[in-house]
Amino acid sequence: MNQISRNQIKVSIVVAPDAEPWVAVGIHDAFWAVGTLWNRVMGETEAPRFCPEIVAATRAPLMTGTGVRLEPHRTFSEATHTDIVFVPSLLIASGAQFGRENPELIDWVCRAHAEGAHVVSACSGAYLLAEAGLLDNKDATTHWAFAAAMKAEYPNVRWQTDRILVSAAEDNRVVTAGGATSWMDLVLYLVGAFAGPEEARRLAKMSLFDWHHDGQNPYSRLTTKMQGKDKLIQECQTWLAENYAAGDPVASMIRRSGLSRRTFNRRFKNATGTAPLDYVQRLRIEEAKQMLETTDDPVETVACEVGYGDTVSFRRLFKRLVADTPAVYRRRKRLPDAVREMGVMV
Repeated sequence: MNQISRNQIKVSIVVAPDAEPWVAVGIHDAFWAVGTLWNRVMGETEAPRFCPEIVAATRAPLMTGTGVRLEPHRTFSEATHTDIVFVPSLLIASGAQFGRENPELIDWVCRAHAEGAHVVSACSGAYLLAEAGLLDNKDATTHWAFAAAMKAEYPNVRWQTDRILVSAAEDNRVVTAGGATSWMDLVLYLVGAFAGPEEARRLAKMSLFDWHHDGQNPYSRLTTKMQGKDKLIQECQTWLAENYAAGDPVASMIRRSGLSRRTFNRRFKNATGTAPLDYVQRLRIEEAKQMLETTDDPVETVACEVGYGDTVSFRRLFKRLVADTPAVYRRRKRLPDAVREMGVMV
């Protein structure tokens, strides 16, 4: 490692075998670039603003779940001071289990925070912050795909999974970021906060980073996987998957179930976590998203295909659930014309 200048901001990227290596290395190199890459390209004197280090329980090469080896720069015991603790995404399904397997890591993060460090996480790295107790009764976000599991394991955290960046407190010393590439938003935020907005703009220009201004909704899947705890409701879900465009599908499911409307609504929400009408709307809009991504059909045709004869109502609902209009969503998600013309198969 190079000598750390007194004015450099120290960033500790904590890793364990469950860490996603591309995110950990991406975070490292993004901070390394600040004051270095732009200056080098522009012929200016290099003045690195951050000193990023990968920190782990030992210095031994660490084999990650994706088969990539990481070599930590320091151990937790050696990293006696840091300004920023950055937790990359983790390939785990339970924060409690991760905590049991990595108690030294949890303790070090808590100690670093107590000593004044900013502690931040990207994507599923929020599991670690929640397990460490840093999100108790506070606001946080994570990747939309992990939202349900995290809400179940940490119900005292106020999860805001439609957002990209969420600060847990007014001092902004604990910040969580949403989806997989939201670590870029978090790096830009931290660079701006610690090194100034001009350095953040330079990093964005050099690395072609772009803010996720519209949150996670344009990227998230609106429907959940089939549940199995209530067989009757599961049968209704199966029927709905093929008949979501039918007129008044909720009434049809109630008739098929043989239950009263009130009982059906209660059982459906208990089983799926969503009211029947909301579930139908989300399923329809999810199908509309797929059509917008893969076809050139007019928006009016897409609306009709998923069960909405009133295009105005369809556009309004789409905007509410996805945070984009259908036209904007299509532009965002379709392959660029140049790629399509190359005949790339997807």
